[in-house]
Amino acid sequence: MKSKKALLLRYSLQFISLVSFVVFLANLSYPPGLENLLLQWFSRLDPWLLLSQLRWQQEIPLWAWLPLLTLASTLLWGRIFCGWLCPFGAFLALTDKMGRAVFKKLSLTRTKVLHAVQPMRGYWLLFLVLIFVLGSNWVLFLTPFALFSHEIVRVLTGHIPWMLIGIMAGTLFFSRLWCSVLCPTGVLLSLAARLWLFRYGLAGNCVHCEKCTRTCSVGTAPSNTGVVKEGCLACGDCQRVCPARAIAWQRSSWRGENSQLVPVDDIAATKRQESRRKFFKAAFAVAMAAALWKKTVWAAEKALRPPGALPELEFTAVCNRCGRCVQVCPSNALCPMPITDGLANFETPHIVPRRNRCDLCLACQKVCPTGAIAEVPLEKIRMGKAVIDKPRCIAWNEGKMCYICGEQCPVLAINADEYHRPIILPDKCVGCGSCENACPIDGEAAIRVFPN
Repeated sequence: MKSKKALLLRYSLQFISLVSFVVFLANLSYPPGLENLLLQWFSRLDPWLLLSQLRWQQEIPLWAWLPLLTLASTLLWGRIFCGWLCPFGAFLALTDKMGRAVFKKLSLTRTKVLHAVQPMRGYWLLFLVLIFVLGSNWVLFLTPFALFSHEIVRVLTGHIPWMLIGIMAGTLFFSRLWCSVLCPTGVLLSLAARLWLFRYGLAGNCVHCEKCTRTCSVGTAPSNTGVVKEGCLACGDCQRVCPARAIAWQRSSWRGENSQLVPVDDIAATKRQESRRKFFKAAFAVAMAAALWKKTVWAAEKALRPPGALPELEFTAVCNRCGRCVQVCPSNALCPMPITDGLANFETPHIVPRRNRCDLCLACQKVCPTGAIAEVPLEKIRMGKAVIDKPRCIAWNEGKMCYICGEQCPVLAINADEYHRPIILPDKCVGCGSCENACPIDGEAAIRVFPN
């Protein structure tokens, strides 16, 4: 009976988490309201967001208790956040159920794949930590709230969610491979879960039917170890399918006195690993991290960023590419940068004034979860500066009466000289792109906004 109640509670929480996240994000619009506040606080449950804040702001935010609460719950009950509360995890759990129903014959293959790749989880975490410390914020992009948000925004804006499709395909055939090995939040919480206090373990006579092994979506069943491994999602599926009722929720010892805390096969596997192999794998992770850091940090080029954006190098290192600023922008001025602009800039928001101008509503500042777009008052906004290309300007080159750029400037940063030709007042220009957007000539505008 307790198992059924726990199952109902978990399904209810997963349903609420998934539906509310999608609905809030779909309804995120100008001006941002309660849905933005709920999204912000929900996203801050991820410990990586706190690490990013500490790295760049060097201060503890007021919401630090949220990710600390996630870590505390992990120390008590394991990856309960991943298995019960994560909206992306709920979506992949549903995808996994579909895959198991359609591809029933792949049960053994799923288990073998999960067991084969799990030893690489530690090296993957090392790689993620290294590129994070070196300045790349691609780690945050791969976290569940940012990645799921990014892909939903792509759907809402009429683009194909390639990453979501790829992860779904991997989940259909290889179960929760993403949650088990690749998700930065998942592997970080798996590390914390090595010390968890309560976990599922064998508490009776196991008949070795392997049902728990085939059922476990992350390959952590207790059939061979006597206790679930640290990657367990605390879903309880192993307990529910056990015909002998040999699996129960039990307490472990943090001091290692309980043999269940350190599974026997894990100890044997660790002893079999050679130190030389470990060294080369770690060295490879360091080399890859250094190479990616060079491409993602120092390769960044300036772009016209949202109002209040941090300086370019900091912006590309803090932005998690969640797409919420793109979703909330009322003028559709913000759009993600293509891969042709470099890996550092890929999918980060920028403004193309010739396409759409920034209305200076500052809604993007309100919805940014990482602080990449700081809350800066309008009088201090300096995205870029407008420059007149006089040979292309019909007022300067042809002597025609044209002052459209000045008429469209919302901050009165363009004046007319004695011949009614536009001139820029650099101290007033905020770089919103209204002038470039309104320029009537064909092709490239005669007045262009360049980022600061």
